[in-house]
Amino acid sequence: FRPGKYPLTSGLVVVQSRAMAGLVAAAASPHAREAATNISVSQRCVLTAGTSSQDHQNHCGRRAEHVDCCDFAEMDACTVRKATRFSTMVSTCSTTTVDWQSGVEESGEDSDSDCDGSLAGQVWLLSQEPGGSRKVQEALEVAPSDMAREALAEELHGHVAKAMRCPHANHVLQKCIAVMRPESLQFIVDELSAREGLVVQAAKHRYACRVVQHTLNKCSASQSAGLVEALLRDAAALACHAIGHYTLEQLFELGTEDQRYRLVRIVERNMRSIGLSTPGGGVVRTVLGSAALEDKIWIARAVLQHPEVLLFLADQPRGNHAVVLVLQTLQDHELSRARGLLLQHVDKLKSSKFGHVVAKLLVSADGPCA
Repeated sequence: FRPGKYPLTSGLVVVQSRAMAGLVAAAASPHAREAATNISVSQRCVLTAGTSSQDHQNHCGRRAEHVDCCDFAEMDACTVRKATRFSTMVSTCSTTTVDWQSGVEESGEDSDSDCDGSLAGQVWLLSQEPGGSRKVQEALEVAPSDMAREALAEELHGHVAKAMRCPHANHVLQKCIAVMRPESLQFIVDELSAREGLVVQAAKHRYACRVVQHTLNKCSASQSAGLVEALLRDAAALACHAIGHYTLEQLFELGTEDQRYRLVRIVERNMRSIGLSTPGGGVVRTVLGSAALEDKIWIARAVLQHPEVLLFLADQPRGNHAVVLVLQTLQDHELSRARGLLLQHVDKLKSSKFGHVVAKLLVSADGPCA
């Protein structure tokens, strides 16, 4: 009997489904073949009643009036062979349908409560894969207690340096920082401080920089003091780096008063190298926008001391706003000098994508020099 050879009606499908269900239930018994064969008589009667004459004619290939010509012996034999094969599978598994269903229900009850436990010993491995990373992050998010989260994060100990550079595991570290207590994040701080220059390298990495920035934001000043010291030692280089300058800007916004003061002095002393780099323009703008008034004046004067820096910043994505802040900070003859230098290149600035912001201020009637 090949499915699709004969057009079957809905009545035939229902009866066959019920017949097959009876065979499956009886398959575990040694008398499976006999039980399946006994179905054919009742099956034949119901088929005759539930099938139209046209369907019957199509099914057996004879005229509709010859109803008892239908012989389902071949079909029944095929069905019995299927049931026999299923019986072998059932006996191999040594379980009944009822037992299997009860087992599924029991496992379903435990699956939710043991969600975190199922990751035990696999956290680091899963964290390095896209799907596994999301699974670990979710487990950290829904963990019932801080202790449960710490148990999951413990498997990341010793892997921070590699995890923060991984495109998937870095998100797991970020999730740890987001949902765990600052004191529980000491392992991240320790591993960032374990090797000389590691935190600086991390601040320059496109993935690891996120871990560094979130750690500085979450941990207390005393807890992250060692990391900040390492960053300040290389602040001049970080200010000129395409990625590292973001960490330095965040440090200026989140650092202590002493740390902010030291950073201002570093930028002031290294203005030429920092100001002539595109990333450095963002650092100068951040310092001029957030520093104390006295510190702003020092930075603005440092820019004015290097005319090439003033002109370069005026035509940069974030440097243009730094120049606007310089013009707003300087006064008297220092402001006049800065305006004079910029007005020499006002036509070029007007046609520039970024310089037009400075040019507009220069020619404005209510500009800083008015």
